[in-house]
Amino acid sequence: MSERKINPILSIHEVATAMNSTHDPDGLLELILDRCIQISGAESGSLMLINDKESLLDVITTRGMNLKLMSEVRLKIGQGITGMAASTGKGKVVNDIRTDPDYIKVKEDILSELVAPMIVEGSVIGVISLDSNRLNAFTKDMFDIVTVLANQAAQIFKNLQTFRNLEQKTKIQATLIEISKVVTSSLDINEVFSSIMNLLDKSLKLEKGTIVLFNKEQDLLKIVAASGLTSDEMERGTYQIGEGITGKVFETNEPVIIESVGDDPNFLNRVGYLSHFNIENSDLALIAVPIISDQGKLGVVSVFLDNHKHMDLKSYLDFLLVVASIISQTIKINKLVDEAKKEISRENIQLKRELKNKYRFGSLIGKASNMEKLFEKIQIVADSRASILITGESGTGKEMIASSIHYNSSRSESPFVKINCAAIPENLLESELFGHKKGSFTGAVADKKGKFELADTGTIFLDEIGEMDLNLQSKLLRVLQEREIEAVGSVKTKKIDVRIIAATNANLEDLIAQKKFRPDLYYRLNVVNLHTPALRDRTEDIPLLINHFIEKYTKDNSKEIRGLTRDAIKILLKYNWPGNVRELENVIERAVVLSQGDTLDVEDFSEISEKMVTPEIRQEPISSDSSELVDVSSGTFSSSHLDTLDGRAMEAIVNEVEARMIQYAMKKFRYTKTRVAKFLGINRNTLDKKIKELNIEY
Repeated sequence: MSERKINPILSIHEVATAMNSTHDPDGLLELILDRCIQISGAESGSLMLINDKESLLDVITTRGMNLKLMSEVRLKIGQGITGMAASTGKGKVVNDIRTDPDYIKVKEDILSELVAPMIVEGSVIGVISLDSNRLNAFTKDMFDIVTVLANQAAQIFKNLQTFRNLEQKTKIQATLIEISKVVTSSLDINEVFSSIMNLLDKSLKLEKGTIVLFNKEQDLLKIVAASGLTSDEMERGTYQIGEGITGKVFETNEPVIIESVGDDPNFLNRVGYLSHFNIENSDLALIAVPIISDQGKLGVVSVFLDNHKHMDLKSYLDFLLVVASIISQTIKINKLVDEAKKEISRENIQLKRELKNKYRFGSLIGKASNMEKLFEKIQIVADSRASILITGESGTGKEMIASSIHYNSSRSESPFVKINCAAIPENLLESELFGHKKGSFTGAVADKKGKFELADTGTIFLDEIGEMDLNLQSKLLRVLQEREIEAVGSVKTKKIDVRIIAATNANLEDLIAQKKFRPDLYYRLNVVNLHTPALRDRTEDIPLLINHFIEKYTKDNSKEIRGLTRDAIKILLKYNWPGNVRELENVIERAVVLSQGDTLDVEDFSEISEKMVTPEIRQEPISSDSSELVDVSSGTFSSSHLDTLDGRAMEAIVNEVEARMIQYAMKKFRYTKTRVAKFLGINRNTLDKKIKELNIEY
């Protein structure tokens, strides 16, 4: 046979170009072998890589040979022509294998063989073996080209392995970042575990994977999350401590890498999810690491990997140890969250009990007949579904009535949401009531639930309903009629079950006449009307309210106020209270806070005394003419009367004048003794003494 004409430069360029066009190591090795066979004209060939652990040559790819047969032969390093090339790093051409004693026959019709080691950085990583059924099939030029290609391929193959390792580490880092995001994105631990397994599957291209946790109650290890398992398979995945690979990792707290689970006697395959693998011949690898906390053992995370010849399993083990630590922290955080939830639940129950006590019917203060009628009506309507309109002046306790209705109804365990329609700008009130979708208006950076949705199954209290604009009134009417809401920017409606209690200090009928309030909405809201009387119409309740507020604010401010003086009570009873109960509460709170004694006196309510003095009295001039104060010609000081005061005339007249002056001043300054004493030019103690001596009533 004539010698083949080979262009070595062109061949090397073609192979180098082809090799640089792929990042798949297996595909690269197949490409190298194909090119070498084409260049040399060989009928068959194999590419083998050194297996350092077993000191063998593993057949990676072959052409024209029985792959199963080649795998079973498994040449040792130093065995045969191929094994010696791997051992010594020296290639060889044998053009008549019958004359070479080192040749080991693997195929009957082979007559010539060319062997070239794959060398990179002085180390042999594999061998290319080419075979021919012709004698003298290979030339020196062919050997040189194949040797160059083999070494070039070895370098590129190592570069690809380095690149693959870097890619693997980058992927691991990116996966850890994603897992960290998952852990902080949900408080549902099962959802977190499932997401972690999905990320592991995506990153590591798992065959299967599991998170197994120890169940103390059952004294078993049980699968809580998995990749590639059905729910039935997960149910079968239970292990005793020390049982199988999973049980031993949990028992010893030692991670393991098992490169071939079929060769490990501890592998149980209990779940049966590897049935589609030939376990005995499979190179399926298992990595299992313990999940440990500072309080002890928690479980095991395991992954099964196939086609792992080019994987850095140690890096994956280190990666899984970090994942196990994250799982441990997730479990710890979940326990803390559960404890916090339980505490919040306990506090919530306690708060609801306190609110029920605060707003129970028996805690409402008032014995006036109009209040008793109001309380009776509240008890009747509390547990109904009817809408309620509470009317009355500001400060009469409309919000407290609404709270009492809610907390004494069957909705008491559901939300009670309050909103003041007058306190929110018109352009924002609709969003506040019904919610909005992201992007529906400037500033809507996220979806937001409205008050109605938050109050679902409960009660919503709309205070100052008379301030709502007509456009929004029509939308509120629809809520009342259809029992559904539509968020701003949304095209979908949402059904709700909310009881509406509205309140106003305005006369809605006047607003209807002025076309400022919809009559149909008024009738919908005013199914039941509750009118809260002004404090001036229930004056008999003032002492009860005073005692209640003194007790409340004395406790809040750590004071020891026993009560009020008679003079102080008289002032509070005579005042008109335009601000109603709210004003009374503020006055008592201020007096308690500022008081330096244990009894509240007139001086503690000076602002009330000031309000009780009319402008006319304030501006009334005091004449220096004593006749305007004491008329000596009057009946009291007539001549006949004075004659009876022989020896006491001066004292009697002075006492009478003083009494009249004190009574005048008391009336003028509305019984504020400090002001009276100042006006008369005497001190407070002298004033009290005079009142007692002169038996002055006021």
